[in-house]
Amino acid sequence: MIIFYNLKTGNIAGTIEGRVHDNAHLKMSIGDKKENGKIVCQWKVSKRWKNKKGEEFVNFEPSHSQKKIFSEIDEKPVDVYKYKVNIKTQKLEKK
Repeated sequence: MIIFYNLKTGNIAGTIEGRVHDNAHLKMSIGDKKENGKIVCQWKVSKRWKNKKGEEFVNFEPSHSQKKIFSEIDEKPVDVYKYKVNIKTQKLEKK
């Protein structure tokens, strides 16, 4: 997920949902770059396994210090708007 936020208030301006982002996503912005910052949370493979039929399964986890929050937001993306960004730490905090 990529979260765009206002650099003065920390309010979320918008998001790009997803777990793995390519260069095109990473270059995107919302509004004026001087007014909005972004937090990028890529997901990485945490576990691979195969079932008895040989089908492969993959588990992903957030590659971010706030793994729990990003996992919760992944399940219900609209909940991102229950947070704001602490401007000093660039961490998500409940409003």
